[in-house]
Amino acid sequence: MAVAFDSSGGYIAAELINTRPMHETENRLVHELIAYLRAEGVEIKGARGVEGLRAPPPIANDGYGSARPRRADVVGFDPEKRRVVFGLVRPDRRSLDSEEALEEYNVFMDHNAGNGERASVLYVILPQDLLNEFTSIVTHYLHREYWHRVVAVGSTGASRQS
Repeated sequence: MAVAFDSSGGYIAAELINTRPMHETENRLVHELIAYLRAEGVEIKGARGVEGLRAPPPIANDGYGSARPRRADVVGFDPEKRRVVFGLVRPDRRSLDSEEALEEYNVFMDHNAGNGERASVLYVILPQDLLNEFTSIVTHYLHREYWHRVVAVGSTGASRQS
């Protein structure tokens, strides 16, 4: 299912709730990522498991992995650069390079990829001790032309084991 974003980054017909359960660490990271993005000037349009915000919309998958649509943990709009902002939470090592994670990175990086500076950007929040490993995964598994649109955000909390 494709999602239409309006000129202010709002989206239409998204579900009101997301049924995927969240671990306490994931919930903390979603809130931390929202605070970080707001400080960067991003208008938050949706977030998984946050009261008062709609669930992020499913984003069409143009053939990566399972080919199923993917949903970010946070979605926003950068009014200065006029682009969609996706946010993902990675609470532990295992969540960095699973097949599902690699598929998500590609789906969100592919979103509006042909729009130059207005191409969507992906923020990934993860524990500080996983930043180097995440950078290695990005440079190994993602197309070089996407690298500048992936922003790793180091969390203030420790990683969950595994």
